[in-house]
Amino acid sequence: MKKKTLVILTLSAVSILLFTSCTVGQKNPEKTPAIPTPPTVSQTGVSQENAQIFSVSEKSFDFGKIKQSGGEVRHSFVFQYNGKNPLKVTGVPTSCACTTAKIDKTVLNPGDSATITVTFDPNLHAEPEGKFFKTISLLTEPTIQDAPELKIWAEIDLDLGPGAYKLKAPHDDDGDVH
Repeated sequence: MKKKTLVILTLSAVSILLFTSCTVGQKNPEKTPAIPTPPTVSQTGVSQENAQIFSVSEKSFDFGKIKQSGGEVRHSFVFQYNGKNPLKVTGVPTSCACTTAKIDKTVLNPGDSATITVTFDPNLHAEPEGKFFKTISLLTEPTIQDAPELKIWAEIDLDLGPGAYKLKAPHDDDGDVH
């Protein structure tokens, strides 16, 4: 009985020590290091007048109704960089895995034109029926707050075509599955 009481007291003491050591650091928020804020246009040395420095021929494109079995579709967006300093493109992210984007130049000098080619794969699309859009962004260094956001629109015809339903795997004459 004495051993059991000793074990319970020891566990209680350890629990209290752990609890107080976890909360002691929370009582003094001044000791918590500040999380740095991401750089803004003004912090990167690019003037605020350069915040809108892209001329985009079109910000949106509608593929219309496309067949899911029809394969990938593509569209190219052309824009011009009107800034005063060179700009590095660090990424062209999209809002969904069904959409990819590539840019033809990763360094833009003042006056340069560039093309972003967007590819949409209707077989990777997971939206319900009806018209929808996906977005494409432009990430740069230094950061430009008002970089263009592009959109593609589409509606999927769920006609999957004759090869969509494969009930058995293809076999050789010897019966091996490929």
